[in-house]
Amino acid sequence: MWGQAPEILRFIPGRYRLGETHQIDLYNPTSQPIRIGGWLLVTRDYSVKLPIGLTLFPQQRLRIGKYHGDLRLDGHPDFLIRFPDETQPGAYAALIDEQGRLRRGLYMAPLPQVLFLPDSGINITRDGKKIPFYLPSETAPVWEYVPWEPDPITGVVKINNQWRYTVADPQREGQLYAPVRFPLLVAAYENGAVHLSWEVEGREKCNTYQIERMDDRSPWQIIARIPCPVPQPGRQRMEYYDPTVREGMQYRYRLVYDAPPSLRIESATVEVQCTQARPPIQVTVEPGYLRLWAAQSQPIKVRLLDRYFTERLRIYDGWVNGGVENVFVWDTSRVKDASWVVVWTTGRRYWLSVPAR
Repeated sequence: MWGQAPEILRFIPGRYRLGETHQIDLYNPTSQPIRIGGWLLVTRDYSVKLPIGLTLFPQQRLRIGKYHGDLRLDGHPDFLIRFPDETQPGAYAALIDEQGRLRRGLYMAPLPQVLFLPDSGINITRDGKKIPFYLPSETAPVWEYVPWEPDPITGVVKINNQWRYTVADPQREGQLYAPVRFPLLVAAYENGAVHLSWEVEGREKCNTYQIERMDDRSPWQIIARIPCPVPQPGRQRMEYYDPTVREGMQYRYRLVYDAPPSLRIESATVEVQCTQARPPIQVTVEPGYLRLWAAQSQPIKVRLLDRYFTERLRIYDGWVNGGVENVFVWDTSRVKDASWVVVWTTGRRYWLSVPAR
C-alpha cells in the first residue's frame, strides 16, 4: 500500500527557458506529514530532484518557481533542463517517488489524446548520479487532464476541488475568483481609536472575511471577522472602530478573504499614525490680547462682545497666515466690559470667554 502523495494545486507552465512565470504549487490536504525529499518533479522542460528531508506538513503548501517561491529552481543543484518537441502542444507536471512510481500527475493540452506521453528521461544530480524515470501514457488513472490552449502566461488552479484557469499573479487570480472585492479602504485616528471605513462588493455567497492589523512589534493578526455581504450589484459601505491601539504607535490594516489552500485576496494596505491631530484652529484669550493658530491660511473675523453679547470692538477682519501664531491686541482701558471673543472662520464659529483681570 503506497503512502500519501501531495496534490498539485496550481500549474502555470510558462516558457521555462524564456520567461519567469513558471509555477507549481504542491499541497498536503491530509492530517499527516508527507515526506517528498528525494522525489523527482518532472515537466516537459526539466526534471529536478527535491531536497532530501523535504516534508509537507498537514495543510502546508509548497510553491516551486524559477526565480521565486519556497523552492527556487534557478541554481538548484539537482536540476536538469529538458528540450521537448515544440510541435506537440501541451504541458505536464509529474511527481515520481524514490522507487520510480508516478504518484501524482497533471497534464494539459487542447485534446485529451497527446503524443508527448508516455515519456522517459534521466535526471543527473550534482554528484553525477543518474536517476532514470518513466511516465506512462495519458490513459493511466494517476493522470488528471485539463483542457488548455498553450499560453505563456496562463495555467490552472484548483479551487473548491475544481480546476480553473488562472495567471501567475495572485492579485489578479483573487480578482477573478474571490467571492468578494475590496475596492476601497481608509483609516483615521480619532478620539483614541482607529476608524476604518471601506467598500466591499459581494459577488458570490461566502461566510466571512477578516480585518488584519500589524505594527512594528507584532506580525499580521486577525482583529475582527466580518460577515460577507449578500451577493448583489453595487458596493456596500462598512465601518469598524479599533479601540485597542496605543497612542504614538503606527499601525497597518488590510482586509483579507482567505479560503485555503488556493484562494486569497487582500485589499490595499493602509497606514495610520496614532497621534492626536492638532485642531485646525487654536485660540487662547487673555485680557487685552488673543493668540490664534490656524492650520491653513484663511479669512477670519474676530469680534469682542460684552456680557450682553453686544459687539464692543471689531478686532480683525481679513486673512490670517496658516501654520504660524497670529496675535491680536486691544486697549483694555478703552474697552472695559469685555466678556466674549468670537472668531468666525469659513467653517464654524468659536466662542471664548475673556478671563477676569
